[in-house]
Amino acid sequence: MKKKFLMGLMLGLLILTFGTANSKKTEAAAWGAKEVFTTPKVTRGTWYYKEGHKIKKWRITAHTSDGRKLYKVLPEKEYDRWWNKLMHLSTKKSIKATNHLDNTQWQAYTFKFHGITSFNTNGWLAGAGDGVYCVPVNKYRYGKKVKALRFGGGAGNWVMFYAYKSRSLAM
Repeated sequence: MKKKFLMGLMLGLLILTFGTANSKKTEAAAWGAKEVFTTPKVTRGTWYYKEGHKIKKWRITAHTSDGRKLYKVLPEKEYDRWWNKLMHLSTKKSIKATNHLDNTQWQAYTFKFHGITSFNTNGWLAGAGDGVYCVPVNKYRYGKKVKALRFGGGAGNWVMFYAYKSRSLAM
């Protein structure tokens, strides 16, 4: 009885040891991101817009925009520390890190545009980037008043395009 118990205990410890040794430590996010940003509910969903002759889509969830995880902007001192870390990498590593960050995580904050709660996103550690502004609006489309999302860019939040809840409205 003792032999079976000891063998079972040893086997359990062995499995536990190898199981934890091979598991990777997960990090909430890279490059200092701490708090997840929550988008305004009215902006969430799949939005369709026309670019050239193609209909494209942009998906916004509670914590992502176009597939990128959104985080609250870092305080200035922390931001500077991470920016300096990025700038002191070799050119090759800096480009690789920047591309990775641009494809996986953005910083975001809310703002009011004509009294409407909206949000802005831009690249993580983008410096003085202007980002993408997302503002919920109502527009007349084919004679009907519909919900739309106004996408803006640049320092002055200039209109880039309007996106709609259906492909047919985007045409």
